[in-house]
Formats: sequence, C-alpha cells, structure tokens
Amino acid sequence: MVVVDRFSKGCKLIPLQGSPTAMQTAEAMFQHVFRNFGLPEDIVSDRGPQFTSRVWGALCAQLGISVSLSSGYHPQSNGQAEWLNQEIGRFLRSYCSREQQ
Repeated sequence: MVVVDRFSKGCKLIPLQGSPTAMQTAEAMFQHVFRNFGLPEDIVSDRGPQFTSRVWGALCAQLGISVSLSSGYHPQSNGQAEWLNQEIGRFLRSYCSREQQ
C-alpha cells in the first residue's frame, strides 16, 4: 500500500499480501501511519473494496477522518500516489532487468 502525505510529499510504503480486507487495511494504517504521524483530517483513496466498505467508512467516521474517493478510471484525481506507483514500477523493472543480466 502506498501512503502519500499531500503536504510534505513524504511517502510510506506498506507491504501487504494480496488484496487486503478493510480490517487489514485499518490495522496497517494504525501500525504504520497513524501511530507515527497522528490522524489525518482527510484520506483520499482509490475505490478499492477495502476503502468503500462499511467497516472502513465507520472507522474513519469514528476517528473524525473525512474520506474522499478518487474517480473511477481517472487516476489523476489521486495523482501523487499514482505517480509514486509508476516510479516504483520503473525501479522494480530496472532492478529485475539488471539482476537477470
């Protein structure tokens, strides 16, 4: 999972196996983000099932976090995270290519 602070542009890469559930996503966010940086005012995410679930919505509401979902098929609405995903992909392709040579 890629977490980007929109103001500092800092990022946190959180390793997760497969497609996490809403509970696994919440646990990862508490362990790796909220514990270290505090609660955000707003979270912008894609429309993955873990972010559109009732569990995630209820948790964020309890914590006073506003949730914004990016538009489907319009990755620019979550541009910073999408850009970082592209950079990570480029790095991994380059690294794997070098390792095979």
